[in-house]
Amino acid sequence: MTPLPGHIILINGASSAGKTTLCRALRDALDIPFLHFSLDFFMFGADVLPRTPQGKVRDWPRIRPQVFGGFYRCLPALLEAGNNLVVDLIIENRAQRDHLRELLAPHDVYLVGLHCPVGELERREAARGDRQTGEARRDARTVHTFSAYDLEIDCGDALLHNVARVIGGWTARTAPHIWGSGPAGEAAAPRVSASGPVP
Repeated sequence: MTPLPGHIILINGASSAGKTTLCRALRDALDIPFLHFSLDFFMFGADVLPRTPQGKVRDWPRIRPQVFGGFYRCLPALLEAGNNLVVDLIIENRAQRDHLRELLAPHDVYLVGLHCPVGELERREAARGDRQTGEARRDARTVHTFSAYDLEIDCGDALLHNVARVIGGWTARTAPHIWGSGPAGEAAAPRVSASGPVP
């Protein structure tokens, strides 16, 4: 018997915005089973990418497109097998957005934007020590400019508050949403925070 396709909640935000923490909390709080899936499993799992004896990833510029492409193709495969997914990712450009949207076109997608001030992103980036300096600032300039969202949340709010907002928004929908068929498929206007445009 062919399973019904799963649902996907996509959390888009800059590096160090807290996407992974949010996804793990959502995975455990949602009423029906969801799997957490992330490109970080490939990037930072020591057993996936080829590494030097010092632990650094080898040939990253050469293998990056294939790793990203493989990750994206995993999403519809998991959904078509009947898995529900909560996925954290960084949409870097329009081409990436369009490719993801094409792959996920038949599926129910709930798109969430996780915002975080640049200063807080940089503080977290430095504290983690496993990210390249400047990634967070670079992401913050662009990551929220390629698509409107079904829901937007802020990293400064309590984790449980954001979990409740995502679950509340997702469960309140009256019908599945195909990415690109409504408001969340259109390009977002540049985001303006209380202190002005994101730098």
